[in-house]
Amino acid sequence: MKIGIICAMDEETEYFLSKFDKYEKKEFGSTIFYEATTNEGKEVVLARSGIGKCTAAAVTAMMICMYQVSYVINSGIAGSIAKGLHIGDLVFSTKAAYHDADFTAFGYKKGQMAGQELYFNANPELIAKAEIAAMTIPEIKDKVKKGLVVSGDQFINSPEKKQAIIDTHSDAMVTECEGAPIAQIANSFKVPFIIIRSVSDSSCENEIDTYEFNVKSASETSAKLVLSLIKML
Repeated sequence: MKIGIICAMDEETEYFLSKFDKYEKKEFGSTIFYEATTNEGKEVVLARSGIGKCTAAAVTAMMICMYQVSYVINSGIAGSIAKGLHIGDLVFSTKAAYHDADFTAFGYKKGQMAGQELYFNANPELIAKAEIAAMTIPEIKDKVKKGLVVSGDQFINSPEKKQAIIDTHSDAMVTECEGAPIAQIANSFKVPFIIIRSVSDSSCENEIDTYEFNVKSASETSAKLVLSLIKML
């Protein structure tokens, strides 16, 4: 059994790599795959996909076809949408959706990709085990929530943009750029998936500085839960 982990940026892969005794790096175009074995003997393939929906979808398909992974886990950072979320909180997906898809002219709902369901449901086993895994990490266990993760090719940094997402998905927890396409491709290959994201910014101000300041710590928070989850698979 191999477990696939997909991150968008180098900052999101660093903590994982620091916890692998050794790994083999392979590059395909701009995509980097790291083949590793955890201390518990789990075979892992970690991918640095690059930012955005297109690269995330492509790398997910590559990973599934090349490595025949049994699970796909998307790890990284996100901006908060739901009230009550704070920087450093952790959200894992019960489902994922797009916030920037608009095929309403053809009878689809706002946010629904053509030919797809509105939501891509995360695997119940992974959800249940993520909840258990979170309870084993003292600094995380009181900061974990679950719900809808939404994706689009946008950095959300204004109240207007944030409200537009809420108008489309009133129950959205966080927003980022890769989770929904990863979910869509994993779903099409019938590979169980889950998205695990740590809040780096609140999506409602010009928060580039806030985002950049929290990238490292938020990435580590997400990775810690993913590594704890992998122990249970």
